[in-house]
Amino acid sequence: MSGQTPADATAPGTTPPAGRPAPSGAAVPAVPGRDAPRRRVSVTLGTHLGDRRPPALGACEELMDEVGSISHLARYRTGTCDFALDAWEPAGPHGPLGLTADERQLIGRDVVHVMTDLDDQLRPACSGDLVRLLLHTDRGALFGLSVLREQFLVALGWSSGSRGELPPQDPAVRAADIELAGLANRLRESVSQQPTDYGGWLGLNEPVLSSGIRDIRPSSGPPATPVTPVPTGTPPDGRPPGTSPASRSGAGPSAPSPAATCRRHLSVEDLHYVAVCRAGRVEVTEDILDDPGLARFFDDVTPRGRRQFYALLGQRVDVHLRTLVRATHLALGSRVRRLVLDVEQGALFCYPVGLDRYLLAVTLDQHLVWAADDKAAQLAHQLGG
Repeated sequence: MSGQTPADATAPGTTPPAGRPAPSGAAVPAVPGRDAPRRRVSVTLGTHLGDRRPPALGACEELMDEVGSISHLARYRTGTCDFALDAWEPAGPHGPLGLTADERQLIGRDVVHVMTDLDDQLRPACSGDLVRLLLHTDRGALFGLSVLREQFLVALGWSSGSRGELPPQDPAVRAADIELAGLANRLRESVSQQPTDYGGWLGLNEPVLSSGIRDIRPSSGPPATPVTPVPTGTPPDGRPPGTSPASRSGAGPSAPSPAATCRRHLSVEDLHYVAVCRAGRVEVTEDILDDPGLARFFDDVTPRGRRQFYALLGQRVDVHLRTLVRATHLALGSRVRRLVLDVEQGALFCYPVGLDRYLLAVTLDQHLVWAADDKAAQLAHQLGG
């Protein structure tokens, strides 16, 4: 990579305290009448480009100016970095996340390879290409977006650092997620391509996106309200599916079983499949894939086929998480809060719910990926106690 002269960039957000990287408050705007904190953003061009600045670079520079929680942004074509932008905070000799530019680009290349491999492995679900990956940890988040065939944006950002809120409600990560989706679509539109509904954000209007309010719904659709799931069968003893003998009438109060808890979170409008998994096995699974309201999502595959695919994926979800953690641990550590694999038709969510235990949740509706993510986070919180 060949370097360019770093430029000062104005960006909202706080500066990490001296001694360690800390979250940048991306959702906090600059105070009117005062200068916003300034950070130095350096641009590095790939040697294969010489001194030519790709047209897309300007849009990426604007994003780094506007979103203070994004500390690194790069574009890759397959495994080659076209350009990278790095914000250098005053604290720390290596800039954000304590890494050099080369180390961040190495993470980006590894993530592009992981996304390419995951795209192949998700093909049997017949849900389209993998278009967005979000790995969220206690220290920050990594974003990978497929812009065009073999062209990716990879970004690293700060977390707001609050353990009291569910992961999708992290304002710094959410702001970066929405803005990166917008950037990817501007890059697509610049070459006459239709927008991609990354994260389902296209269905939300701008005032709602900017408000930070979580109780939101797409402007083009009804509220997501629970519905009665399709029964999955009755055990031989006649009790409702997923309940234990102790929970039957007259057996005294008891905590809901994991299956019952999972079943309560299913809805035709957002969350369609959930499973509690450990390495090599699936402990609990509930779904409403047979519901007539979802029939439109099964043109090329049957509900049974998808159900079998998700079960196999659940048995290996720990392997996929470990692969991503190995690629990103220098920047993000290993305490995963969630993983989102956003495909063209819906998304898959993975949430840790205990030691070596994970929730795998799926939505088939691309417009409601954000709502299903919220629902999966709530379910994971209940299952994890």
